[in-house]
Amino acid sequence: MSLLLESYRKYPYFCGRVMQKVTNPIVWLSRFRHRCGYGVHSPFAFRFITDVIYERHPYYAYRELDRELPLSMRLRQRKGFHLLLRLANHLQPEIIVLPRDAWWEKRYLLSGCCSANIQCQWPVGEVSMCLLREPSDEALNHLGQNSVLLLDNLHRHRQWFRDLPSVISFDLYDLGIAFFDPQYNKQYYIVNF
Repeated sequence: MSLLLESYRKYPYFCGRVMQKVTNPIVWLSRFRHRCGYGVHSPFAFRFITDVIYERHPYYAYRELDRELPLSMRLRQRKGFHLLLRLANHLQPEIIVLPRDAWWEKRYLLSGCCSANIQCQWPVGEVSMCLLREPSDEALNHLGQNSVLLLDNLHRHRQWFRDLPSVISFDLYDLGIAFFDPQYNKQYYIVNF
């Protein structure tokens, strides 16, 4: 046991990745009944889950963008980057707010919607899409009816995400997607992604 603690102190990133690989199949199995839109009765949510989240056909930019990814990111984060490209392609947002260090996310979002205006700070008025790594109450001031909020590291901030005034929310374990359009009924979906 002391050997494990010692190795964790010396190499916390590596040991954390090993534990994530061990627990990730357990999380996937616990969410298995929430796959492919089973149990979703809203036509909007079902189409979003099947046409955007679970889209399996290769998009035009996957190969080129994946070739540029570092090997360490290809294995785990490629799936999330592909989802960002599909989201941008599906929603065609005008203004996207990203964290300053979101270089790869920016590349995939621009490949999905080349006309998007990507910014690193909050503009005056509403934004179409916003990607957060940590909860931010300031973000709520810039989100309107047609806005989409993406929260990375959702497993750490699930309660904040659930308390959002969003109408439709999708919990993908690592990523949360919230829509604020009031024409839909309030619903929180767990998706096995």
